[in-house]
Amino acid sequence: MYILPDDFDVQLLSGCYLEMICFGPSVTKLDFSRPQTTPGLAPYKVSFCVEAGLSYQLGGTSGRREFSDPATCASLISFLLKDVMSVTRVGSASLELSFGDVGNIMIEADCDAEFESYSIYLNSGDVIFV
Repeated sequence: MYILPDDFDVQLLSGCYLEMICFGPSVTKLDFSRPQTTPGLAPYKVSFCVEAGLSYQLGGTSGRREFSDPATCASLISFLLKDVMSVTRVGSASLELSFGDVGNIMIEADCDAEFESYSIYLNSGDVIFV
């Protein structure tokens, strides 16, 4: 429905790891955090709520999260507690999250859809709808 803003910061997950994955009937939530280096300092957090396409490469295996098949969630658990190596913008609205040798996750936007494909909840409190 929307595209990423022109000034989208692909460094938003710099130094982050995948802290938690939540699975719902029509959403996959990915929570990222940076290690807390100073006691009392609020942790840096970013969340992605994906309601459209989510595919992954894990080792030599490709897969896709299918909301009608709960078994397609299992492989995503391998990304837990892994460091994000890079975020790459793909086209006008999709993102590829690289976890180095582990693999990558592709968050796919459907620009022709009636509803949002995913939302990004930034550490600042702002939300980006794509």
